Order: sequence, then C-alpha cells, then structure tokens
Amino acid sequence: QILILAGLCFLLVGCFSSSSDEEWVDGKRKIVFWHAMPGILGDTLTQLLKEYNGSQDEFYIHQEFMGRYDILEQKIIASVMAGKTPDIAQMYEGVTMLLTRDEGEESLQNLNPYLKDWEGFGDLFEVLQRNSTYEDGKVYSLPFNKSFPVLMYNKEILKLVGLDQPPKTWEELARIASEVHSKVVFDKESNAPVLRSSPSDDREPVGGYAFSIDPWLFEIMLLQNGGAMTNGDETKVLFDSEDSVDSLMWFVNSIAQGWGYRTEGYDHQNDFGAQKVAFIITSSVSQKFMANKLRFPYGVKAVPAGEKRNVSIVSGTNICMFSGIGRDRSRGAWDFITWFNSPEITARWAMNTFYVPTRKASLGLPEMQKYLKDVPGGMAGVEQLKIGDMEPRSSAWYRCRIMLRSAMEKIISTVEKQKDISKIRPMVQENLKEASARMNKELSKYSL
Repeated sequence: QILILAGLCFLLVGCFSSSSDEEWVDGKRKIVFWHAMPGILGDTLTQLLKEYNGSQDEFYIHQEFMGRYDILEQKIIASVMAGKTPDIAQMYEGVTMLLTRDEGEESLQNLNPYLKDWEGFGDLFEVLQRNSTYEDGKVYSLPFNKSFPVLMYNKEILKLVGLDQPPKTWEELARIASEVHSKVVFDKESNAPVLRSSPSDDREPVGGYAFSIDPWLFEIMLLQNGGAMTNGDETKVLFDSEDSVDSLMWFVNSIAQGWGYRTEGYDHQNDFGAQKVAFIITSSVSQKFMANKLRFPYGVKAVPAGEKRNVSIVSGTNICMFSGIGRDRSRGAWDFITWFNSPEITARWAMNTFYVPTRKASLGLPEMQKYLKDVPGGMAGVEQLKIGDMEPRSSAWYRCRIMLRSAMEKIISTVEKQKDISKIRPMVQENLKEASARMNKELSKYSL
C-alpha cells in the first residue's frame, strides 16, 4: 500500500499546500506534530512537550500518535496527496527523499534559511549533520530519535567461564559464545546458569548468542570488513560481493556451529532476561524496556569492532517541517525543533530513553556526565556517535531493506536445516546475488 501511495505522490507532491485550519490552544498558536513514539518513550516525549508548551506564550505543540512507523509513513504521504499535512512530523530519510525529490515542488521546507540564525547545527555530531543534509547541501530535517546497536552481556555467565571483561571484537564474541555454550547449562532448580557438571550432564545448554534477523548488524559488519552497501550514488547495491558473504557468514556460522541461534521478534531479549543466553545485540533503546526485568548483573557495551574499519550505523528518524504551513506556524515549528535539539533537552531525552544525544555540547553538562559514568549502558550508544555512518537514503531503500531481510531469513532457515556444511557458503552467495538483483531493479524505479 505504501508503494502505491508513493507512486501517486510523485504526481501530486508539491501540488497542494497545507490547508490545516488556524487553531489556537489557550491563546497559543497550535502546531500539529505527528509521531510514532509508543509506551514509555511516548510518556517521556509527552512530558517534554508539556514543558515546552509551558515555557513560552506563543506556540502550543499538539502531538498526534500515529502508531507504528509504517502507518505514520502512509499517513504522511496520504496527507501530502490530500493537501492537508501536519506542521511537523517524525520520518525516516527515505520518506524525506520522496517528498523532496522534485525540485520546486518539495513538500518539506528547506531549513537552510533558518540555520543562519541557529548556532546548533555545527554542534550536531558529524554523522547527524550528514544524515540531515541532502543534494546541493540542502538540510530538510534535524535529528529526533537516534540510536545504535549495543552488546548486552550476562556478567555471571562470563564469570562461570573465567572472564570479567566482555568481548571487544566479533571474533572474540564468537569464541566466548562458543565456550559458554559448551560449558554452561541452565539449572531449573536454582533458576540460574551453572557450569556443566560432566560430559553427560543433560541439562539445557545456555546459548552463547541469540539474535533476531535484522539487516542492521549485517550492514555494520559489512562496513567494518571494508565493504559497502551501495555504489556512490545509491543506484546499485553491493550485497553480492565477497565482503557481504564474509560478513553474513558470521551469523551463519553461529547457527551451523551451534553456539548461536535466531529468534523471532523480541524473544532474544526475553531469553537474555531469563538467563538462557549470554549475549545479545539490540538497539540501545531496548535497555529502557528491559532494565527493570533484569534480575542479575549485566553489562552494556558498544557493538563489537571489525577488522578493517571502526564504524557503526546510526538508526532512527528525523523531524521535518512541511511546506505551505505559513510563516507563523513555520516559526513555531522551527522554535520547537531547535528547542528539542538544544543541549539540555537532547541530554534529557537521551538519559530517559537511551537514545543518543544530538549535540556535542550536551556531553559537557554535569547531569549528562554523571549519567554516562553511573548508568550501565550510558556510554554504549554515545561512544558510537564518533564512528557513526548511515544506511542508504534512497526512496526505495525501505523496500530494498525488506528484500534483504527476506534473503537473510531464507539463508538462516536453510542453514538451520542444512547438514552439509560445505554447501552453505555457495548457498549464501547465490541468495545474496538473487536478492541484489531484485533490489537493483527496485532502485532503478526511483533513480533520478
């Protein structure tokens, strides 16, 4: 459905301006903000919006929760087609590209004129500056909720195998995870991991590493190994390379060698909470949902390092301002966006959600320094800001990512059933080659 809407949007984008009625709340100009922040993340956002609305007498940010990200994207595109957009909205870069690809008919405002009077853009972390800057140096967004993957590990399980420090590299992670799986079992009576008592101990082995299939980690490993996701202008994917095969083989080998296993949805997080697996890698924000359920000593570190490049990939959305909303609502929208990206507020957003702060200056705040020092996992995402890169931003990337994930699922499912290890690598090569051809066909539909 989103692709159909996107196709129609190419014909209609820019043909309408926002026709939202001028509305007021308590004598303040109403600014409509669409987002997809659920649960405790939404609660934090609501508190910050309340503070902003009470901090000045001119504007009132009216939030509208749209549910999942895909629903938000569909509603954004439909609102452009209908000529009745919100004032600001949270969105992924591919949607931003879609709404700004036709010069002179952009449905989002170019923020460069506003940046002249705001010192904050230069203080954004470099990867976040790049992430918001498009062709010809046009800035169409500012960062909203950004995260990195982090390694979560069970300290008690590490002690059982004689270790007090987590792995720093993927190679170390594989070695330690394999050792855990061979030496540690889960004791139901004590409801805790213990060392295997003998070779004949038939208690369930503790998993070394558990994961749900996500292109994010595969892409990071690919960059770390010196590979690339696409060519320079993002018109062709490079997932059929040997670097790609080498990268995916780490996850394949975890299955084939038995020390790793894949789960569905958030089951790897649940297994970690139940002490049935020693390591998981998940979004830094997941800790916000997991922390109160973890009844054992655990640690959180940055994603493991690779062999050739010290790099990670930032994820999450930006916030954009729509065209045609008028001068006064534009002023209110910009005032809120820059307030949210101020050092103090982005620090509080990070400390209450485990998203990363957007401003370098936020790291010098006393409360932020205390958080980074005292809170487990506080530094895990932040330290990746200096090595951050990003996924392709083509309008077609959303669809390509689905294709890549589907290929990964097919590969892992085959490995779970495959008895002949010698046939695994050729199978991985063939599936990545087929997926790349499908992705390149999709990219060609959207190339400029």
